[in-house]
Amino acid sequence: MMDKIKVLLVSVSFAPRSGLGIIEHGVLFYKGLKKYAKSIDAKAYSLSNKKLFDRIDKINRKVTLDKDLADDKIKEKPDIIHYMSPGIFVSSIVIKPFFNIKSKQVVSIHDLDMLEKVPKIGINNYINKATAKGYMSIPVKAMNKFAHAMEKRGLILAIKKADHILCVSENTRKDLINLGVEPSRISVIYNIVGKNFKRLKKKHKKDKIIIGHLSSYAYNKNVGVLIRAFKKVKSDKLELHLYGAKLPFEINDDKRIKYFGHATDTVKMYNSFDVFVFPSLWEGFGMPIMEAKRCKIPVITYKKGELPDIVKRNTLQFKNENDLMDILENMKWKRIDVNKAYKDTEKCEEKLVIKELEDMYKKVLGEE
Repeated sequence: MMDKIKVLLVSVSFAPRSGLGIIEHGVLFYKGLKKYAKSIDAKAYSLSNKKLFDRIDKINRKVTLDKDLADDKIKEKPDIIHYMSPGIFVSSIVIKPFFNIKSKQVVSIHDLDMLEKVPKIGINNYINKATAKGYMSIPVKAMNKFAHAMEKRGLILAIKKADHILCVSENTRKDLINLGVEPSRISVIYNIVGKNFKRLKKKHKKDKIIIGHLSSYAYNKNVGVLIRAFKKVKSDKLELHLYGAKLPFEINDDKRIKYFGHATDTVKMYNSFDVFVFPSLWEGFGMPIMEAKRCKIPVITYKKGELPDIVKRNTLQFKNENDLMDILENMKWKRIDVNKAYKDTEKCEEKLVIKELEDMYKKVLGEE
Protein backbone atom coordinates (compact mmCIF):
# COMPACT_ATOMS: atom_id res chain seq x y z
CA MET A 1 0.00 0.00 0.00
CA MET A 2 1.39 3.40 -1.03
CA ASP A 3 2.10 5.84 1.77
CA LYS A 4 -0.20 8.81 2.02
CA ILE A 5 1.00 12.18 0.76
CA LYS A 6 1.70 14.36 3.79
CA VAL A 7 0.33 17.87 3.22
CA LEU A 8 0.73 20.74 5.68
CA LEU A 9 -1.76 23.59 5.18
CA VAL A 10 -0.50 26.91 6.56
CA SER A 11 -2.74 29.89 7.23
CA VAL A 12 -3.00 32.82 9.59
CA SER A 13 -5.79 30.88 11.33
CA PHE A 14 -7.99 27.81 10.92
CA ALA A 15 -10.83 29.13 13.07
CA PRO A 16 -14.19 28.70 11.28
CA ARG A 17 -16.76 31.50 11.04
CA SER A 18 -14.13 34.22 10.87
CA GLY A 19 -15.90 35.85 7.95
CA LEU A 20 -12.53 36.30 6.24
CA GLY A 21 -12.27 34.68 2.82
CA ILE A 22 -8.62 33.61 3.04
CA ILE A 23 -9.20 31.87 6.39
CA GLU A 24 -12.38 30.14 5.19
CA HIS A 25 -10.46 28.98 2.10
CA GLY A 26 -8.07 27.05 4.34
CA VAL A 27 -10.75 25.80 6.73
CA LEU A 28 -12.88 24.33 3.92
CA PHE A 29 -9.88 22.71 2.21
CA TYR A 30 -8.71 21.18 5.49
CA LYS A 31 -12.15 19.79 6.39
CA GLY A 32 -12.66 18.47 2.86
CA LEU A 33 -9.27 16.75 2.71
CA LYS A 34 -9.95 15.04 6.04
CA LYS A 35 -13.34 13.87 4.79
CA TYR A 36 -12.69 12.76 1.20
CA ALA A 37 -8.98 12.57 0.30
CA LYS A 38 -7.95 9.03 1.21
CA SER A 39 -4.47 9.39 -0.30
CA ILE A 40 -3.73 12.60 1.64
CA ASP A 41 -2.64 12.97 5.27
CA ALA A 42 -3.57 16.62 5.88
CA LYS A 43 -2.38 18.71 8.81
CA ALA A 44 -3.10 22.37 9.55
CA TYR A 45 -0.76 24.95 11.05
CA SER A 46 -1.89 28.40 12.27
CA LEU A 47 0.56 31.29 12.29
CA SER A 48 -1.53 33.58 14.45
CA ASN A 49 -2.35 34.05 18.09
CA LYS A 50 -6.02 33.06 18.28
CA LYS A 51 -6.60 35.55 21.11
CA LEU A 52 -5.65 38.39 18.77
CA PHE A 53 -8.10 37.25 16.11
CA ASP A 54 -10.81 36.76 18.74
CA ARG A 55 -10.23 40.32 19.90
CA ILE A 56 -10.56 41.65 16.36
CA ASP A 57 -13.72 39.67 15.67
CA LYS A 58 -15.35 40.65 18.95
CA ILE A 59 -14.71 44.31 18.15
CA ASN A 60 -15.90 44.15 14.57
CA ARG A 61 -18.48 41.36 14.55
CA LYS A 62 -19.33 40.81 18.21
CA VAL A 63 -18.68 37.10 17.81
CA THR A 64 -16.17 34.64 19.22
CA LEU A 65 -14.44 32.41 16.70
CA ASP A 66 -15.00 28.67 16.72
CA LYS A 67 -12.15 26.53 17.99
CA ASP A 68 -9.08 26.69 15.76
CA LEU A 69 -8.81 23.43 13.81
CA ALA A 70 -5.02 23.56 13.55
CA ASP A 71 -3.16 20.48 14.74
CA ASP A 72 -1.40 20.79 18.10
CA LYS A 73 1.65 18.84 17.00
CA ILE A 74 3.17 18.20 13.57
CA LYS A 75 5.24 15.04 14.09
CA GLU A 76 6.07 13.98 10.53
CA LYS A 77 7.79 15.98 7.82
CA PRO A 78 5.34 17.12 5.11
CA ASP A 79 5.86 16.25 1.45
CA ILE A 80 4.00 19.42 0.48
CA ILE A 81 3.50 22.70 2.31
CA HIS A 82 0.44 24.56 1.02
CA TYR A 83 0.24 28.28 1.93
CA MET A 84 -3.31 29.65 1.85
CA SER A 85 -2.32 33.09 0.49
CA PRO A 86 0.71 35.00 -0.86
CA GLY A 87 0.97 36.92 2.43
CA ILE A 88 1.33 33.61 4.24
CA PHE A 89 3.99 32.54 1.72
CA VAL A 90 6.31 35.10 3.29
CA SER A 91 6.53 32.67 6.22
CA SER A 92 8.04 30.04 3.90
CA ILE A 93 11.47 31.46 4.76
CA VAL A 94 10.96 30.03 8.26
CA ILE A 95 8.27 27.37 7.78
CA LYS A 96 10.01 25.29 5.12
CA PRO A 97 13.37 24.88 6.93
CA PHE A 98 11.53 24.21 10.20
CA PHE A 99 9.25 21.45 8.87
CA ASN A 100 11.05 20.03 5.83
CA ILE A 101 13.54 21.83 3.61
CA LYS A 102 12.91 19.25 0.87
CA SER A 103 9.11 19.73 0.76
CA LYS A 104 7.36 21.05 -2.33
CA GLN A 105 5.65 24.43 -1.92
CA VAL A 106 2.13 25.25 -3.15
CA VAL A 107 0.45 28.63 -2.72
CA SER A 108 -3.15 29.74 -3.26
CA ILE A 109 -3.40 32.99 -5.22
CA HIS A 110 -6.87 34.50 -5.49
CA ASP A 111 -5.94 37.57 -7.55
CA LEU A 112 -3.08 39.93 -8.43
CA ASP A 113 -4.64 43.04 -6.92
CA MET A 114 -1.58 43.73 -4.78
CA LEU A 115 0.40 44.30 -7.98
CA GLU A 116 -2.28 45.88 -10.15
CA LYS A 117 -4.24 48.11 -7.76
CA VAL A 118 -3.56 50.49 -4.90
CA PRO A 119 -5.64 48.76 -2.23
CA LYS A 120 -7.69 50.61 0.33
CA ILE A 121 -8.40 47.29 1.99
CA GLY A 122 -6.42 45.07 4.33
CA ILE A 123 -6.31 45.69 8.05
CA ASN A 124 -8.91 48.49 7.74
CA ASN A 125 -11.48 45.72 7.29
CA TYR A 126 -10.93 44.38 10.75
CA ILE A 127 -9.67 47.24 12.94
CA ASN A 128 -11.73 50.41 13.13
CA LYS A 129 -10.33 53.67 14.52
CA ALA A 130 -13.42 54.31 16.61
CA THR A 131 -13.26 50.94 18.35
CA ALA A 132 -9.51 50.40 18.64
CA LYS A 133 -8.40 50.11 22.25
CA GLY A 134 -5.14 49.44 24.08
CA TYR A 135 -2.58 47.73 21.88
CA MET A 136 -5.13 47.90 19.04
CA SER A 137 -4.68 51.68 18.89
CA ILE A 138 -1.58 51.41 16.68
CA PRO A 139 -2.25 53.80 13.78
CA VAL A 140 -4.53 51.98 11.35
CA LYS A 141 -2.91 53.48 8.27
CA ALA A 142 0.52 52.21 9.32
CA MET A 143 -0.85 48.71 9.92
CA ASN A 144 -2.64 48.81 6.58
CA LYS A 145 0.60 49.73 4.80
CA PHE A 146 2.40 46.90 6.59
CA ALA A 147 -0.29 44.36 5.63
CA HIS A 148 -0.16 45.59 2.03
CA ALA A 149 3.64 45.33 1.96
CA MET A 150 3.53 41.75 3.30
CA GLU A 151 0.91 40.68 0.76
CA LYS A 152 2.80 42.30 -2.10
CA ARG A 153 6.11 40.77 -1.00
CA GLY A 154 4.41 37.40 -0.57
CA LEU A 155 2.89 37.59 -4.04
CA ILE A 156 6.23 38.37 -5.67
CA LEU A 157 7.96 35.57 -3.72
CA ALA A 158 5.20 33.09 -4.51
CA ILE A 159 5.29 33.81 -8.23
CA LYS A 160 9.06 33.31 -8.29
CA LYS A 161 9.62 30.49 -5.81
CA ALA A 162 6.51 28.34 -5.37
CA ASP A 163 6.69 24.93 -7.00
CA HIS A 164 3.00 25.18 -7.88
CA ILE A 165 0.26 27.82 -7.78
CA LEU A 166 -3.41 27.18 -7.11
CA CYS A 167 -5.72 29.82 -8.63
CA VAL A 168 -9.41 30.13 -7.81
CA SER A 169 -10.32 31.50 -11.24
CA GLU A 170 -9.28 31.38 -14.90
CA ASN A 171 -8.85 35.17 -14.78
CA THR A 172 -5.98 34.88 -12.29
CA ARG A 173 -4.44 32.02 -14.24
CA LYS A 174 -4.33 34.18 -17.39
CA ASP A 175 -2.87 37.10 -15.42
CA LEU A 176 -0.09 34.86 -14.08
CA ILE A 177 0.71 33.49 -17.54
CA ASN A 178 0.92 37.08 -18.82
CA LEU A 179 3.54 37.68 -16.10
CA GLY A 180 5.60 34.80 -17.46
CA VAL A 181 4.55 31.96 -15.15
CA GLU A 182 4.66 28.59 -16.90
CA PRO A 183 1.13 27.17 -17.38
CA SER A 184 2.37 23.82 -16.02
CA ARG A 185 2.96 25.49 -12.63
CA ILE A 186 -0.69 26.59 -12.35
CA SER A 187 -3.89 24.76 -11.44
CA VAL A 188 -7.36 26.33 -11.34
CA ILE A 189 -9.48 24.95 -8.52
CA TYR A 190 -12.61 26.79 -7.41
CA ASN A 191 -13.49 27.54 -3.81
CA ILE A 192 -15.81 25.15 -1.98
CA VAL A 193 -19.47 26.03 -1.48
CA GLY A 194 -20.86 23.76 1.21
CA LYS A 195 -23.92 21.55 0.82
CA ASN A 196 -25.47 23.35 3.78
CA PHE A 197 -26.24 26.27 1.46
CA LYS A 198 -29.68 25.45 0.08
CA ARG A 199 -33.14 26.84 -0.45
CA LEU A 200 -35.26 26.62 2.70
CA LYS A 201 -39.02 26.37 2.77
CA LYS A 202 -40.68 29.65 3.63
CA LYS A 203 -42.79 29.35 6.78
CA HIS A 204 -44.93 32.41 6.21
CA LYS A 205 -45.45 35.25 3.78
CA LYS A 206 -43.34 38.34 4.44
CA ASP A 207 -44.78 41.84 4.64
CA LYS A 208 -41.67 43.37 3.12
CA ILE A 209 -39.48 42.66 0.10
CA ILE A 210 -35.95 42.18 1.40
CA ILE A 211 -32.85 43.31 -0.48
CA GLY A 212 -29.77 41.83 1.17
CA HIS A 213 -26.02 42.34 1.35
CA LEU A 214 -23.17 40.66 3.25
CA SER A 215 -19.52 41.78 3.23
CA SER A 216 -16.51 43.22 5.04
CA TYR A 217 -17.45 46.73 3.75
CA ALA A 218 -13.94 47.18 2.40
CA TYR A 219 -13.31 49.69 -0.38
CA ASN A 220 -13.64 47.17 -3.20
CA LYS A 221 -17.07 45.99 -1.97
CA ASN A 222 -18.50 49.27 -3.36
CA VAL A 223 -21.42 49.16 -0.91
CA GLY A 224 -21.88 52.93 -0.99
CA VAL A 225 -23.50 52.68 -4.43
CA LEU A 226 -26.06 50.17 -3.08
CA ILE A 227 -26.99 52.38 -0.12
CA ARG A 228 -27.27 55.52 -2.26
CA ALA A 229 -29.35 53.71 -4.90
CA PHE A 230 -31.68 52.25 -2.28
CA LYS A 231 -32.24 55.63 -0.64
CA LYS A 232 -33.56 56.85 -4.01
CA VAL A 233 -36.15 54.06 -4.12
CA LYS A 234 -39.57 55.48 -3.20
CA SER A 235 -41.43 52.30 -2.27
CA ASP A 236 -41.97 51.49 1.42
CA LYS A 237 -42.48 47.83 0.54
CA LEU A 238 -38.72 47.34 0.19
CA GLU A 239 -36.15 47.03 2.96
CA LEU A 240 -32.35 46.82 2.74
CA HIS A 241 -30.79 44.37 5.20
CA LEU A 242 -27.04 44.66 5.75
CA TYR A 243 -24.88 41.98 7.40
CA GLY A 244 -21.16 41.61 8.04
CA ALA A 245 -18.35 43.66 9.56
CA LYS A 246 -18.73 47.04 11.26
CA LEU A 247 -20.81 49.33 9.06
CA PRO A 248 -18.91 52.45 7.91
CA PHE A 249 -21.98 54.16 6.39
CA GLU A 250 -24.69 56.47 7.72
CA ILE A 251 -28.11 54.80 7.49
CA ASN A 252 -30.10 56.48 10.27
CA ASP A 253 -31.78 58.81 7.79
CA ASP A 254 -33.69 55.91 6.21
CA LYS A 255 -35.68 53.58 8.48
CA ARG A 256 -36.00 51.02 5.68
CA ILE A 257 -32.26 50.24 5.96
CA LYS A 258 -31.37 47.84 8.78
CA TYR A 259 -27.94 46.66 9.91
CA PHE A 260 -27.70 43.29 11.69
CA GLY A 261 -23.94 42.81 12.15
CA HIS A 262 -22.38 39.35 11.98
CA ALA A 263 -24.64 36.65 10.51
CA THR A 264 -24.66 33.69 12.89
CA ASP A 265 -26.56 31.53 10.37
CA THR A 266 -25.69 32.56 6.82
CA VAL A 267 -28.03 29.97 5.23
CA LYS A 268 -31.04 31.46 7.02
CA MET A 269 -29.74 34.93 6.20
CA TYR A 270 -29.59 34.28 2.44
CA ASN A 271 -33.01 32.66 2.54
CA SER A 272 -34.48 35.74 4.22
CA PHE A 273 -33.55 37.80 1.12
CA ASP A 274 -35.69 38.22 -1.99
CA VAL A 275 -32.57 39.35 -3.82
CA PHE A 276 -28.87 39.56 -2.95
CA VAL A 277 -26.88 42.58 -4.16
CA PHE A 278 -23.09 42.32 -4.41
CA PRO A 279 -21.81 45.47 -6.17
CA SER A 280 -18.10 44.72 -5.78
CA LEU A 281 -15.51 46.45 -7.97
CA TRP A 282 -13.29 43.35 -7.94
CA GLU A 283 -13.04 39.97 -6.22
CA GLY A 284 -10.58 37.11 -6.28
CA PHE A 285 -13.61 34.83 -6.40
CA GLY A 286 -16.81 36.14 -4.78
CA MET A 287 -17.98 33.44 -2.36
CA PRO A 288 -21.13 35.25 -1.12
CA ILE A 289 -22.47 35.33 -4.69
CA MET A 290 -22.01 31.57 -5.07
CA GLU A 291 -23.55 30.91 -1.67
CA ALA A 292 -26.60 32.97 -2.60
CA LYS A 293 -26.86 31.15 -5.95
CA ARG A 294 -26.69 27.85 -4.09
CA CYS A 295 -29.68 28.99 -2.02
CA LYS A 296 -31.48 29.90 -5.27
CA ILE A 297 -31.58 33.58 -4.38
CA PRO A 298 -31.34 35.95 -7.39
CA VAL A 299 -28.14 38.02 -7.42
CA ILE A 300 -27.38 41.53 -8.71
CA THR A 301 -23.77 42.48 -9.56
CA TYR A 302 -21.95 45.48 -11.01
CA LYS A 303 -21.47 45.28 -14.79
CA LYS A 304 -17.93 46.70 -14.57
CA GLY A 305 -17.02 44.57 -11.55
CA GLU A 306 -14.06 42.26 -12.08
CA LEU A 307 -15.40 38.85 -11.06
CA PRO A 308 -14.69 35.34 -12.39
CA ASP A 309 -17.08 34.39 -15.20
CA ILE A 310 -18.55 31.42 -13.31
CA VAL A 311 -19.44 33.77 -10.45
CA LYS A 312 -20.80 36.69 -12.50
CA ARG A 313 -22.82 34.73 -15.02
CA ASN A 314 -26.57 34.33 -14.42
CA THR A 315 -26.67 37.49 -12.32
CA LEU A 316 -28.42 40.74 -13.24
CA GLN A 317 -25.77 43.40 -13.83
CA PHE A 318 -26.37 47.10 -13.16
CA LYS A 319 -24.54 49.86 -15.04
CA ASN A 320 -24.60 52.70 -12.50
CA GLU A 321 -26.35 54.01 -9.39
CA ASN A 322 -29.54 55.09 -11.15
CA ASP A 323 -29.72 51.82 -13.05
CA LEU A 324 -29.47 49.93 -9.75
CA MET A 325 -32.23 52.10 -8.28
CA ASP A 326 -34.47 51.24 -11.25
CA ILE A 327 -33.72 47.52 -10.92
CA LEU A 328 -34.59 47.57 -7.23
CA GLU A 329 -37.70 49.73 -7.50
CA ASN A 330 -39.16 47.73 -10.38
CA MET A 331 -37.95 44.36 -9.04
CA LYS A 332 -36.30 43.48 -12.34
CA TRP A 333 -34.28 40.74 -10.62
CA LYS A 334 -37.31 38.47 -11.07
CA ARG A 335 -36.15 37.81 -14.63
CA ILE A 336 -33.11 35.88 -13.32
CA ASP A 337 -33.25 32.11 -13.81
CA VAL A 338 -32.18 30.91 -10.33
CA ASN A 339 -32.01 27.29 -11.52
CA LYS A 340 -29.37 28.18 -14.11
CA ALA A 341 -27.53 30.18 -11.45
CA TYR A 342 -27.63 27.18 -9.13
CA LYS A 343 -25.93 25.04 -11.79
CA ASP A 344 -22.96 27.44 -11.74
CA THR A 345 -22.25 26.28 -8.20
CA GLU A 346 -22.01 22.58 -9.06
CA LYS A 347 -18.31 22.99 -9.90
CA CYS A 348 -17.80 24.24 -6.34
CA GLU A 349 -19.18 21.15 -4.61
CA GLU A 350 -16.89 19.89 -1.87
CA LYS A 351 -16.28 16.36 -3.14
CA LEU A 352 -15.41 17.54 -6.67
CA VAL A 353 -13.09 20.31 -5.47
CA ILE A 354 -11.25 17.99 -3.08
CA LYS A 355 -10.73 15.42 -5.85
CA GLU A 356 -9.13 18.15 -7.99
CA LEU A 357 -7.01 19.24 -5.03
CA GLU A 358 -5.89 15.66 -4.39
CA ASP A 359 -4.94 15.28 -8.08
CA MET A 360 -2.99 18.54 -7.94
CA TYR A 361 -0.90 17.34 -4.98
CA LYS A 362 -0.09 14.12 -6.84
CA LYS A 363 0.94 16.19 -9.88
CA VAL A 364 3.21 18.37 -7.76
CA LEU A 365 5.03 15.22 -6.55
CA GLY A 366 5.14 13.78 -10.06
CA GLU A 367 2.78 10.92 -9.26
CA GLU A 368 0.49 11.64 -12.20
